[in-house]
Order: sequence, then C-alpha cells, then structure tokens
Amino acid sequence: MRQLYFVLTLCFFGVLQAEAQQRSIDTVVVRVDSMFESKFHRKLYDNRTNVKYHLQERGRVRDIIVFLATLEELKTGNRLYAVRVDQRFNRGLFTDAPLANAEYIDEDELATFVDYLKQVKQDIMTTDHVSQNYTEYRFYTRAGIMLECYTGVNRWRCVLHYELAKMPTDTYINNPERLEELIQTLTEIDQEIKTLRKNQK
Repeated sequence: MRQLYFVLTLCFFGVLQAEAQQRSIDTVVVRVDSMFESKFHRKLYDNRTNVKYHLQERGRVRDIIVFLATLEELKTGNRLYAVRVDQRFNRGLFTDAPLANAEYIDEDELATFVDYLKQVKQDIMTTDHVSQNYTEYRFYTRAGIMLECYTGVNRWRCVLHYELAKMPTDTYINNPERLEELIQTLTEIDQEIKTLRKNQK
C-alpha cells in the first residue's frame, strides 16, 4: 500500500513539473515584441548574419534627427534601407555613434507613412475645428512608430510617438512648416532609396 501511495505521489509531482516546464518553455519561445520590430531592426540584430551598418543624417525637425540607414549583408551583398528616427541627445560626447537603440521605418512602408503625413497636413490641419467634436487619427509603422493627430474645438495636435532604448518618446509637430519639413525630408529619402535600388540592378 505504501509503495502504491509513493508511486502515485511521484506521478502527481511529475505531471506538475512537466506542466511547469511546458509553461516556462512557452514563455521563453513567445517574443512579446516580435510584432513591433521593423525588418531592418530584426536583420541588424540577427547574430547569425554579418553586416555593415551605416547612418547618414538627412534632416532635423525639432528634437528629431532623421537618418538614412543602410544595412549590407557582407556575405551576399544584399542591402536594406530604412529611416531611423532618433534624438539629438542620443550621441556620444566625442563621437557621432548612437548611445541607444532606436527604431526604423522600413523602406517598403516609407511612402505610405509620407502619405499619412500629407493627409494630416491637407485634411486635418486645414479643417475648421470650431464645432468639431474630439477626434483622433492614428497611423502605425511595422515597428510601432505612431503618428497621432487629434482634433477638438479650436485646436489640433500632431504627435510622433517612437521608442528610444525601449523608452516611449513623444515629439509634437504642431507647426505646419515643421510638418512640411518632415514630409520633404522623408520624401527625399524615399526617392534616394528608389534611385539606389535602380542602380543596383
């Protein structure tokens, strides 16, 4: 009888341990942020691929620095392009190397993001909000960079929401001239990437 009780106890704890292991394995396998990574970021931090990473500053709007980012796989020569949205303080004292990670707008979603900015400028900024109820517009990139515009009585606001070193950061772009400057910068980068792609063929 004691032997049977001992065997049943071992089986019970064995089942509990197996379930606990299964739960911990599931927790490890599921990547919480996998939905919110750009293709560029994922390739850059893939430790199975040797790459060359290059940044070129293309413009500044308020506290934002906009970079054209290039990633080249050293073995194949394949290249990825993206826009890096960064901040002025994210630089070393004696170098232009970034201190913290930032996210990217992938080249295949750049034109759509520019269209969203144009929609904010044309359809939202120029609208009379005197009698309009509160309304939000939100546009997201693959990496989770969010362009938000909200309107209410006698006002509108435009916010660029992004992460720097995994910390949420907001930049308000409420000036039409600054918004136009951002549109122009991103449009030029988009055209430059398309030209680079043509020259590679």
